[in-house]
Amino acid sequence: MSGAGGAAGGGTTAGAAGVSTSGGLATAGTSNAAGMAGSAPTLAGSAGVGGSAGAGGSAGGTGGSAAGVSGSAGAGGSAGTAGAGGVISTGGSVNNVPADYKGTPFAALQIPGKINTCDYDRGGAAVAWCHDAGNCGAGTTTGDYPQASGVYRPPMPANAQVCGGAACADNVGVCRMNPSKPDNTIAGQPMPATDTYVCYSVPGEWTKYTVHVAEAGMYSLSCVMGVQQPGAGFNLSFGQNLTTGNIAVTATPTANSGSGEGFHSWDDRKNLGTVSFPAAGTYVMTFTQVSRINADSFTFTKM
Repeated sequence: MSGAGGAAGGGTTAGAAGVSTSGGLATAGTSNAAGMAGSAPTLAGSAGVGGSAGAGGSAGGTGGSAAGVSGSAGAGGSAGTAGAGGVISTGGSVNNVPADYKGTPFAALQIPGKINTCDYDRGGAAVAWCHDAGNCGAGTTTGDYPQASGVYRPPMPANAQVCGGAACADNVGVCRMNPSKPDNTIAGQPMPATDTYVCYSVPGEWTKYTVHVAEAGMYSLSCVMGVQQPGAGFNLSFGQNLTTGNIAVTATPTANSGSGEGFHSWDDRKNLGTVSFPAAGTYVMTFTQVSRINADSFTFTKM
Protein backbone atom coordinates (compact mmCIF):
# COMPACT_ATOMS: atom_id res chain seq x y z
CA MET A 1 0.00 0.00 0.00
CA SER A 2 1.25 3.40 -0.80
CA GLY A 3 1.47 5.96 1.96
CA ALA A 4 -0.90 8.26 0.10
CA GLY A 5 -3.41 5.47 -0.06
CA GLY A 6 -3.18 5.00 3.68
CA ALA A 7 -3.94 8.62 4.29
CA ALA A 8 -6.77 9.12 1.86
CA GLY A 9 -7.53 5.77 0.29
CA GLY A 10 -11.25 6.22 0.76
CA GLY A 11 -11.65 2.64 1.90
CA THR A 12 -10.49 0.81 -1.22
CA THR A 13 -9.11 -2.57 -0.23
CA ALA A 14 -8.52 -4.18 -3.59
CA GLY A 15 -4.79 -4.91 -3.98
CA ALA A 16 -2.76 -4.37 -7.08
CA ALA A 17 -1.39 -7.41 -8.82
CA GLY A 18 0.75 -9.31 -6.34
CA VAL A 19 4.17 -10.78 -6.92
CA SER A 20 4.40 -14.56 -6.97
CA THR A 21 7.71 -15.96 -5.88
CA SER A 22 9.45 -19.25 -6.39
CA GLY A 23 9.78 -19.55 -2.65
CA GLY A 24 6.15 -20.41 -2.24
CA LEU A 25 5.22 -16.93 -0.97
CA ALA A 26 2.49 -15.44 -3.12
CA THR A 27 1.54 -11.87 -2.42
CA ALA A 28 -1.21 -11.53 -5.01
CA GLY A 29 -3.66 -8.80 -4.25
CA THR A 30 -1.81 -7.52 -1.21
CA SER A 31 -3.72 -4.59 0.18
CA ASN A 32 -0.40 -3.03 1.12
CA ALA A 33 -0.16 -2.07 -2.55
CA ALA A 34 -3.51 -0.30 -2.61
CA GLY A 35 -5.06 2.55 -0.66
CA MET A 36 -6.77 1.68 2.58
CA ALA A 37 -9.62 3.39 4.39
CA GLY A 38 -8.79 6.92 5.35
CA SER A 39 -11.92 8.58 6.66
CA ALA A 40 -14.91 6.57 5.54
CA PRO A 41 -15.16 3.26 3.66
CA THR A 42 -16.61 2.58 0.26
CA LEU A 43 -18.58 -0.48 1.16
CA ALA A 44 -22.00 0.70 0.06
CA GLY A 45 -23.64 -2.25 -1.65
CA SER A 46 -25.96 -2.06 -4.58
CA ALA A 47 -28.27 -4.94 -5.37
CA GLY A 48 -27.10 -8.13 -3.69
CA VAL A 49 -25.99 -11.15 -5.66
CA GLY A 50 -28.15 -14.23 -5.54
CA GLY A 51 -30.80 -12.51 -3.47
CA SER A 52 -28.53 -11.54 -0.59
CA ALA A 53 -27.94 -7.96 0.46
CA GLY A 54 -25.10 -5.99 -1.09
CA ALA A 55 -21.79 -5.45 0.70
CA GLY A 56 -22.67 -3.13 3.53
CA GLY A 57 -26.21 -4.57 3.45
CA SER A 58 -26.57 -7.86 5.24
CA ALA A 59 -22.93 -8.52 4.57
CA GLY A 60 -22.27 -5.52 6.81
CA GLY A 61 -18.94 -3.80 6.80
CA THR A 62 -16.91 -1.44 8.89
CA GLY A 63 -16.68 2.30 8.98
CA GLY A 64 -13.56 4.37 8.81
CA SER A 65 -12.93 7.20 11.19
CA ALA A 66 -16.30 8.56 10.19
CA ALA A 67 -19.58 6.70 10.46
CA GLY A 68 -19.99 3.62 8.30
CA VAL A 69 -21.85 3.81 5.00
CA SER A 70 -25.09 1.92 4.84
CA GLY A 71 -25.51 -0.42 1.91
CA SER A 72 -28.67 -0.48 -0.13
CA ALA A 73 -30.76 -3.58 0.25
CA GLY A 74 -30.09 -6.53 -2.02
CA ALA A 75 -32.90 -8.68 -3.31
CA GLY A 76 -34.52 -10.16 -0.25
CA GLY A 77 -32.05 -8.34 2.01
CA SER A 78 -32.39 -5.41 4.34
CA ALA A 79 -30.52 -2.15 4.19
CA GLY A 80 -27.50 -1.80 6.46
CA THR A 81 -27.77 0.65 9.32
CA ALA A 82 -24.86 2.53 10.79
CA GLY A 83 -24.13 1.56 14.37
CA ALA A 84 -21.92 3.11 17.01
CA GLY A 85 -18.33 3.75 16.00
CA GLY A 86 -19.09 3.45 12.31
CA VAL A 87 -19.90 -0.27 12.49
CA ILE A 88 -22.68 -1.46 10.21
CA SER A 89 -25.02 -4.11 11.58
CA THR A 90 -27.90 -5.73 9.73
CA GLY A 91 -30.52 -8.37 10.14
CA GLY A 92 -28.88 -11.79 10.34
CA SER A 93 -25.60 -10.34 11.61
CA VAL A 94 -24.37 -9.60 15.12
CA ASN A 95 -22.41 -6.68 16.49
CA ASN A 96 -19.86 -8.05 18.97
CA VAL A 97 -17.92 -4.81 19.36
CA PRO A 98 -17.76 -4.17 23.13
CA ALA A 99 -19.93 -1.23 24.16
CA ASP A 100 -16.99 0.48 25.88
CA TYR A 101 -14.51 0.02 23.01
CA LYS A 102 -13.28 3.43 21.84
CA GLY A 103 -11.29 2.30 18.81
CA THR A 104 -12.43 2.98 15.25
CA PRO A 105 -11.49 1.13 12.05
CA PHE A 106 -8.41 2.21 10.15
CA ALA A 107 -9.38 0.01 7.20
CA ALA A 108 -12.31 -2.11 6.06
CA LEU A 109 -11.27 -5.63 7.12
CA GLN A 110 -13.19 -8.79 6.32
CA ILE A 111 -13.06 -12.50 7.08
CA PRO A 112 -12.59 -14.50 4.87
CA GLY A 113 -9.72 -12.47 3.51
CA LYS A 114 -6.37 -10.94 4.28
CA ILE A 115 -5.68 -8.64 7.24
CA ASN A 116 -2.46 -6.65 7.33
CA THR A 117 -1.09 -6.31 10.83
CA CYS A 118 -0.35 -2.60 10.39
CA ASP A 119 -4.06 -1.93 9.76
CA TYR A 120 -4.91 -1.97 13.46
CA ASP A 121 -7.69 0.34 14.63
CA ARG A 122 -7.30 4.01 15.37
CA GLY A 123 -7.50 5.06 19.00
CA GLY A 124 -3.90 5.04 20.15
CA ALA A 125 -2.12 3.53 23.11
CA ALA A 126 -4.16 1.52 25.63
CA VAL A 127 -7.17 1.61 23.27
CA ALA A 128 -6.19 0.11 19.91
CA TRP A 129 -2.69 -1.04 20.81
CA CYS A 130 -0.29 -1.59 23.68
CA HIS A 131 3.47 -1.81 23.22
CA ASP A 132 4.46 -2.17 26.86
CA ALA A 133 2.12 -3.67 29.43
CA GLY A 134 3.31 -1.24 32.10
CA ASN A 135 3.01 1.82 29.86
CA CYS A 136 1.28 1.06 26.56
CA GLY A 137 2.76 4.01 24.68
CA ALA A 138 6.34 3.67 25.91
CA GLY A 139 9.30 2.50 23.86
CA THR A 140 7.71 2.34 20.40
CA THR A 141 10.04 2.47 17.42
CA THR A 142 9.73 2.53 13.64
CA GLY A 143 13.24 1.35 12.90
CA ASP A 144 13.22 -0.43 9.54
CA TYR A 145 11.32 2.23 7.63
CA PRO A 146 13.32 3.37 4.59
CA GLN A 147 13.69 7.09 4.00
CA ALA A 148 11.56 8.48 1.16
CA SER A 149 8.95 5.75 1.66
CA GLY A 150 5.40 7.02 1.80
CA VAL A 151 3.88 7.50 5.25
CA TYR A 152 1.49 4.65 6.05
CA ARG A 153 -0.17 5.88 9.24
CA PRO A 154 0.18 9.66 9.47
CA PRO A 155 1.69 11.57 11.13
CA MET A 156 4.63 9.13 11.31
CA PRO A 157 7.63 10.64 9.49
CA ALA A 158 8.94 8.37 6.73
CA ASN A 159 12.44 8.18 8.24
CA ALA A 160 11.39 7.85 11.88
CA GLN A 161 13.49 5.66 14.12
CA VAL A 162 12.41 6.17 17.72
CA CYS A 163 8.98 7.74 17.95
CA GLY A 164 7.96 10.52 20.25
CA GLY A 165 5.04 12.92 20.70
CA ALA A 166 2.63 13.27 17.82
CA ALA A 167 4.80 11.17 15.54
CA CYS A 168 3.85 8.05 17.46
CA ALA A 169 0.33 8.97 18.53
CA ASP A 170 -1.08 6.26 16.27
CA ASN A 171 1.93 3.96 15.84
CA VAL A 172 2.69 0.95 18.00
CA GLY A 173 5.75 0.46 15.75
CA VAL A 174 5.35 0.19 11.99
CA CYS A 175 8.08 -0.87 9.55
CA ARG A 176 8.26 -1.30 5.78
CA MET A 177 10.21 -3.84 3.74
CA ASN A 178 13.79 -2.63 3.57
CA PRO A 179 16.03 -3.72 0.64
CA SER A 180 19.14 -3.12 2.75
CA LYS A 181 18.30 -5.92 5.19
CA PRO A 182 17.30 -7.50 2.76
CA ASP A 183 13.63 -8.39 3.37
CA ASN A 184 13.26 -11.54 1.24
CA THR A 185 11.24 -14.72 1.23
CA ILE A 186 12.91 -17.84 2.60
CA ALA A 187 13.80 -18.69 -1.03
CA GLY A 188 15.54 -15.36 -1.59
CA GLN A 189 12.88 -13.50 -3.56
CA PRO A 190 12.30 -9.84 -2.55
CA MET A 191 9.18 -8.99 -0.61
CA PRO A 192 6.93 -6.28 -2.10
CA ALA A 193 8.60 -2.95 -1.35
CA THR A 194 5.36 -1.41 -0.06
CA ASP A 195 4.52 -4.19 2.40
CA THR A 196 4.21 -2.61 5.85
CA TYR A 197 4.02 -4.50 9.14
CA VAL A 198 4.04 -4.22 12.94
CA CYS A 199 7.66 -4.33 14.10
CA TYR A 200 9.97 -4.01 17.12
CA SER A 201 7.33 -5.66 19.24
CA VAL A 202 7.75 -7.06 22.74
CA PRO A 203 6.24 -10.10 24.47
CA GLY A 204 2.69 -9.29 25.49
CA GLU A 205 2.22 -6.54 22.91
CA TRP A 206 -1.30 -6.38 21.45
CA THR A 207 -3.11 -4.66 18.59
CA LYS A 208 -6.86 -4.56 17.89
CA TYR A 209 -8.74 -4.75 14.57
CA THR A 210 -12.44 -4.22 13.83
CA VAL A 211 -13.34 -7.00 11.39
CA HIS A 212 -16.50 -8.12 9.62
CA VAL A 213 -17.10 -11.88 9.41
CA ALA A 214 -19.15 -12.54 6.29
CA GLU A 215 -20.41 -16.01 7.24
CA ALA A 216 -20.64 -18.20 10.31
CA GLY A 217 -18.40 -21.26 10.44
CA MET A 218 -14.83 -22.42 10.88
CA TYR A 219 -11.88 -20.64 9.29
CA SER A 220 -8.27 -21.69 8.93
CA LEU A 221 -5.48 -19.21 9.60
CA SER A 222 -2.28 -18.56 7.67
CA CYS A 223 0.35 -15.91 8.40
CA VAL A 224 3.22 -14.28 6.52
CA MET A 225 5.89 -13.85 9.17
CA GLY A 226 9.55 -13.54 10.04
CA VAL A 227 10.68 -15.26 13.25
CA GLN A 228 14.10 -14.84 14.82
CA GLN A 229 14.08 -16.98 17.93
CA PRO A 230 12.72 -20.47 18.67
CA GLY A 231 9.73 -20.73 20.96
CA ALA A 232 7.91 -17.70 19.54
CA GLY A 233 4.14 -17.54 19.39
CA PHE A 234 0.97 -15.47 19.24
CA ASN A 235 -2.80 -15.71 19.54
CA LEU A 236 -5.85 -14.09 17.98
CA SER A 237 -9.02 -13.56 19.99
CA PHE A 238 -12.41 -12.15 19.04
CA GLY A 239 -14.22 -11.92 22.38
CA GLN A 240 -16.82 -14.30 23.79
CA ASN A 241 -14.19 -17.07 24.12
CA LEU A 242 -13.62 -17.08 20.35
CA THR A 243 -9.88 -17.61 19.90
CA THR A 244 -7.22 -19.49 18.00
CA GLY A 245 -5.50 -20.21 21.29
CA ASN A 246 -1.74 -19.77 21.60
CA ILE A 247 0.01 -20.74 18.39
CA ALA A 248 3.70 -21.69 18.62
CA VAL A 249 5.88 -20.91 15.59
CA THR A 250 9.40 -22.00 14.76
CA ALA A 251 12.25 -19.74 13.70
CA THR A 252 12.32 -18.79 10.02
CA PRO A 253 15.19 -20.34 8.02
CA THR A 254 17.67 -17.87 6.56
CA ALA A 255 19.95 -20.11 4.48
CA ASN A 256 18.46 -19.04 1.13
CA SER A 257 16.94 -15.69 1.98
CA GLY A 258 20.07 -13.57 1.79
CA SER A 259 19.38 -12.29 5.28
CA GLY A 260 21.12 -13.57 8.35
CA GLU A 261 18.22 -12.43 10.51
CA GLY A 262 15.02 -14.45 10.85
CA PHE A 263 12.99 -11.28 11.40
CA HIS A 264 13.69 -10.35 7.76
CA SER A 265 13.40 -13.80 6.22
CA TRP A 266 9.69 -14.09 5.38
CA ASP A 267 7.68 -17.29 5.27
CA ASP A 268 4.01 -17.92 4.42
CA ARG A 269 2.92 -20.33 7.17
CA LYS A 270 -0.25 -22.20 6.17
CA ASN A 271 -2.94 -23.70 8.42
CA LEU A 272 -1.49 -22.50 11.70
CA GLY A 273 -4.81 -22.79 13.52
CA THR A 274 -8.56 -22.37 13.29
CA VAL A 275 -11.30 -20.21 14.74
CA SER A 276 -15.08 -20.79 14.58
CA PHE A 277 -17.64 -17.98 14.48
CA PRO A 278 -21.21 -18.76 15.57
CA ALA A 279 -22.65 -15.93 13.48
CA ALA A 280 -21.77 -13.43 10.79
CA GLY A 281 -21.18 -9.92 12.03
CA THR A 282 -18.66 -7.44 13.39
CA TYR A 283 -15.99 -8.43 15.91
CA VAL A 284 -12.87 -6.90 17.44
CA MET A 285 -9.84 -9.10 16.81
CA THR A 286 -6.95 -8.83 19.27
CA PHE A 287 -3.51 -9.94 18.06
CA THR A 288 -1.31 -10.70 21.08
CA GLN A 289 2.34 -11.63 20.72
CA VAL A 290 3.25 -14.27 23.28
CA SER A 291 6.85 -13.68 22.25
CA ARG A 292 8.16 -11.37 19.58
CA ILE A 293 7.59 -12.05 15.87
CA ASN A 294 7.43 -9.90 12.75
CA ALA A 295 3.96 -10.59 11.34
CA ASP A 296 3.11 -9.08 7.96
CA SER A 297 -0.43 -10.35 7.44
CA PHE A 298 -3.05 -12.93 8.39
CA THR A 299 -5.28 -14.76 5.91
CA PHE A 300 -8.54 -16.44 6.92
CA THR A 301 -10.01 -19.12 4.67
CA LYS A 302 -13.47 -20.66 5.09
CA MET A 303 -13.26 -24.40 5.74
